Amino acid sequence: MSPKVLSCDDPQIAERTRRVPAADVFVRESVLQEMTDHADDGLADDIEVLGLLIGRVYRDARGVYAEIHRTITGDLIADRVGVRFDTDSPDAFIDAVDSLEEGESIVGWYHSHLDFGCVLSDIDIKTQTSLFKGFGYAAVVDPVRREFMIYASVGDGIETARMIVTD
Repeated sequence: MSPKVLSCDDPQIAERTRRVPAADVFVRESVLQEMTDHADDGLADDIEVLGLLIGRVYRDARGVYAEIHRTITGDLIADRVGVRFDTDSPDAFIDAVDSLEEGESIVGWYHSHLDFGCVLSDIDIKTQTSLFKGFGYAAVVDPVRREFMIYASVGDGIETARMIVTD
């Protein structure tokens, strides 16, 4: 399989009125379950986990928002307080990114904290602002505390996102 070439130009964002006007992001219940199951698996091994949020981006009168349809992950290098993708074995991860459907985008990332709470650490904030400056989401799952939080990049800052869970 040859790699998919992604344009560096800003894609045309489809116009679509959001179903709940005050929401920033819509997440399928199955995606929430994938993230929490992955975090539980990491907890069993006493490690953090990491993945990407895949979805579609839309624009309406209130601005830009996303619908998150699925997650992807790859081989990880992780311990109890840190996680990153293993760059020495990227094949499965690259294949997953190459399998993005027409109109799908990487709209953010998720990771777990083990009994640290669902806050963004200084490293998390650097990651979010460097990869998703202006638009994108960072989700945090704490499987010990049974908490979930999602944050949105807004301009040069990050704020708590208003999330709706869908079927």
